[in-house]
Amino acid sequence: MKALVANEAQFITDANGKRTGVLLNLDTYERLREAEEELADIQTYDALRDRAHAEIAAGQFATLTSYRKARKRKAK
Repeated sequence: MKALVANEAQFITDANGKRTGVLLNLDTYERLREAEEELADIQTYDALRDRAHAEIAAGQFATLTSYRKARKRKAK
């Protein structure tokens, strides 16, 4: 079986020639998915940044050491 090599996107069109879909190679698709995930992470960070800074300034945080101690106490 021969593999179809596509360096560019291939469009699927309807009977009128209107683009209705696109075919991408797997590498391109995976890069797009990774970029989408990275963008979602950035948007989440941007949305929560001010709240996190305010909580830190107000002293509403736990150090990693205190968090681990609390987890150990709960586990017992």
